[in-house]
Amino acid sequence: MMSLVQIYLDAVTHQVITSEELAFVAGHHDNFDRTEQKLTARLEQLISCGNISIGMR
Repeated sequence: MMSLVQIYLDAVTHQVITSEELAFVAGHHDNFDRTEQKLTARLEQLISCGNISIGMR
């Protein structure tokens, strides 16, 4: 089972997020609490700025 925190940490560490991880975030966004929503907003910002790429690890 994927965890949002683990996805975030892996993405920041490797500067890459996979399409499967993005699908998980998108598919579960409605169930996230306020803290998790802030974490997804930060992840979105990092992707938009180009600090994190979408690809494979």
